[in-house]
Amino acid sequence: MIKLFQPPPGLNSANPSPFCIKLEVLLKMAELPYEIVIEVDPRKGPTGKIPFIETDGKMMGDSGLIQDYLEEEKGASFHANLSEIDLAISLSFTRLIEEHLYWAVVYSRWMEDENWVVLKDMFFSKLPIPLKWFVPNVARKQLLQGMKGHGIARHPRETIYAMAADDLDALAAFMGDKKYAFGDEPTALDATMYGVLSSIIDADFDTAIKRSALTHDNLIAYTARMRKRYFPEL
Repeated sequence: MIKLFQPPPGLNSANPSPFCIKLEVLLKMAELPYEIVIEVDPRKGPTGKIPFIETDGKMMGDSGLIQDYLEEEKGASFHANLSEIDLAISLSFTRLIEEHLYWAVVYSRWMEDENWVVLKDMFFSKLPIPLKWFVPNVARKQLLQGMKGHGIARHPRETIYAMAADDLDALAAFMGDKKYAFGDEPTALDATMYGVLSSIIDADFDTAIKRSALTHDNLIAYTARMRKRYFPEL
């Protein structure tokens, strides 16, 4: 049995983390048995990040590497019948989502004061005093430094959201009127794409990124379709 370590559900999504949503969808796609273990401390994972899994007596982090492991060791097939061009497109959009759009979403959650209040209560409210007095702000400052290292937080807020809107425009153009990324059945790209789109469209935040996403009817319909297929209980 695979153990999936992730925070509790929240924000009107399967999980507050797009990567946790992605990984759970991959496990459901592969029809592999798993159990969720609630974990809010990323330091307990092998890469210092959440999500991570425990399987075959070892811990593994990084959703992309876990995806490879599920294919190579567990018989999962997340790219069935895709051409070399399709695989290249899948990798390119995965990078766009995880290395760019995701960070704009993080910025909108952690750096906008009205959203930060929600996250602060969600992730840090159960810390004992005096930790809850200073740990949240330390975490926020560290994340901001990480985003500056990435580069995205070196831009003005308006530029960040304009770039995110361009990312969403690209996703909407790629999806067109398709049911899933490459046809009638979902692939790994759908797990990645749904993770971030649910975090934008479904989440209980009114952000500039969400307003951009809501201008694309096909992305709204796609997110609802994936939600119904993989998380009908929500």
